Amino acid sequence: MSLRVSFGFPQAGAIGPAHLTIGTYDGVHRGHLAILKPLIEEARAAGAASAMVTFEPHPRCVLDPDHCPPSLTTLDEKTWLLDGLGLNHVIVIPFTPQVAALTPAGFMRRLTKGMQPRQIVVGYDFAFGQGRRGDHAFLQRLGSKDGFAVRVVPALQRGGEPVSSSRIRRLILLGQVRAAAQLLGRDYFFRSVVEHGAQRGHRIGFPTANLKITPNKLLPANGVYAIRVRLEEIALTGVLNVGFRPTFGGNTLTVEAFIFDFEGDLYGKLMTVSFVQRLRGEKRFASAEALQQQIGRDVANAKRILSA
Repeated sequence: MSLRVSFGFPQAGAIGPAHLTIGTYDGVHRGHLAILKPLIEEARAAGAASAMVTFEPHPRCVLDPDHCPPSLTTLDEKTWLLDGLGLNHVIVIPFTPQVAALTPAGFMRRLTKGMQPRQIVVGYDFAFGQGRRGDHAFLQRLGSKDGFAVRVVPALQRGGEPVSSSRIRRLILLGQVRAAAQLLGRDYFFRSVVEHGAQRGHRIGFPTANLKITPNKLLPANGVYAIRVRLEEIALTGVLNVGFRPTFGGNTLTVEAFIFDFEGDLYGKLMTVSFVQRLRGEKRFASAEALQQQIGRDVANAKRILSA
C-alpha cells in the first residue's frame, strides 16, 4: 500500500503542501469519485500531496446514536479503495464529542498545523465543525486569508437524484445490489476473513466459507446472491447466503459463500466478496434434501448470470 494512513490531527510538518478534501466518504461512490479523481490528478500536477481527512466512527453515530448509519465501507475497505485511486494520505480523525465541539476555525487550526493546504475540494453538501457552521463560505473566507483555493463540486445526478451514501444504503437494504452498483461505480463488496462454521454446507454437498461479519458493516437483505470473489490474486465466483439458516433452526445471522471450482483451505484467508445479483430471498425448507435441491438451482442460476 502506497497510501499513508494516520490517526488524529497531523503533527507539525507531517505532510507539507497538499490538495485536500474533508468528509466521511462512506462508500467511495461515483459522487465521491467526482471529487477525488480530479483532486488526485491536480495535486500530482502541482507537485503537492493529495489528502483526505475523514472521521471514524461516522459523526452521526456520536451525535445521534439512535440513527447511526451502517457502513458501506469499513475503514479497511475505504483505505483499500483509496489506495487503488492513488491517493497519498488519509488522515483519520477519531470522532468524539470533543471533536464535535470544535469550532470550524479551531478545527482548521489544528488540521493545518500538519500541512499547508493549496486547495480544498469539497462536495455541494459539505459542512463541518460545531453546529455544522463550517460551510463553503467559511472555507472561502479562510482560504482568501490563508492562501488556499476552495472548489465546490456539484451533486452528481443519476435518475434525477443526487448519488449519495444514504440512497445506496436504501438499495442494499432492499437487496437491490445491481441498482446500488450503478451508483457506486462497482459492485457492492465486503472484505472478510473466513472463520470456522457449523459445517452444515459440507454435509449437504456444498461446503461453504463462513465469513466474519464486521460490526456495523451493512449487509444486503437476507437471501442468496451471485458473487465474485478475490482471494489474494485469484478471481473466483460463487453463491452466497445472508441469513439465519431457518431450515436448521438457526437464530444467528451468518454469511456463507460456496465457491465454484475451488479446493483448498480457506480458514483465516482474507476474501473480497462482490455482490453481483440477488437470486432469491431467504426461505425455510421442509428438509435438508429440499434445500440441497434449491442450492443446486441457485448454483446453476448464478453461473448463468456470472458468465453473461
